Amino acid sequence: MNIVSKILDQSQPIEEITSIDAVSFKKEYFKKKKPVIIKGIAKEWEAVKRWDLDFFLRLKDDKDIYLLSDNFIQDDNRYRKASFKEYIMQLKEAESNNKDFKDYLTTLDIFKYYPELKNDINFPFFGKHTKVNDITAWIGPSGTISGFHADTANNLYAQIRGKKMFIISSTKFNKTMYPSSKHIYGAVASEVDINNFDEDKFPKFLNNDFKSVILEPGDILFVPQNWWHYVQALDSSISISNFGYTKFEVYSLKFKERIIQSLHKRGYYKANNCFCCEKS
Repeated sequence: MNIVSKILDQSQPIEEITSIDAVSFKKEYFKKKKPVIIKGIAKEWEAVKRWDLDFFLRLKDDKDIYLLSDNFIQDDNRYRKASFKEYIMQLKEAESNNKDFKDYLTTLDIFKYYPELKNDINFPFFGKHTKVNDITAWIGPSGTISGFHADTANNLYAQIRGKKMFIISSTKFNKTMYPSSKHIYGAVASEVDINNFDEDKFPKFLNNDFKSVILEPGDILFVPQNWWHYVQALDSSISISNFGYTKFEVYSLKFKERIIQSLHKRGYYKANNCFCCEKS
């Protein structure tokens, strides 16, 4: 049973503002772990002005990437290797011809691949409070889904092209979000698939409180550390995530996660119980 509409009907809006400075952001949202939408704040970014599928095709180099399809979190999904420009061409063709296309590019370390693009974005009110920022790109067709999960880092999510819908829920509902035992780097997944919901298996899920928003190009959403969120692309879209770690978190949380991921890759931790292994 698909309950996305039902959750949206019972959800509340996320607080929305149109501007922010570093001091106010830290005091009102960062320290309080409170979500907020900064509406249109990124509209003047070069990324919002310039980035589209044709822009990516004009980049000098091609790169190997890893793709997913369908619901990355709750489906039995694994990465598969592809070429960046070949994928962009396939996405463009699907978009132009209104074809069904499910592959999408997630958590691409875009500035490692294309360092010349670093100046196209800017997170000054966030970067003043973080020591390390892991910035990744999300590119894909309409309909792509990242099911409910909770990132261990604070996340500023910027919409560059197209629209995306977010549904979020507080850490207060950790137990009734039904956390999965599967390993996922830097996050915890929910077992609940709201596109194929099993009420008997997850009887308390709909008692949780939810908030929702549709992000448009230039909007930035602050998703606080460990808050649950579900994301669905409403259009072919390009997005940027900035996962920020404070100085303390770099030497505690991030260090611990790297050790766990290293053990996982070597087969010592949840070797056959994860979301990250490449399809053979």
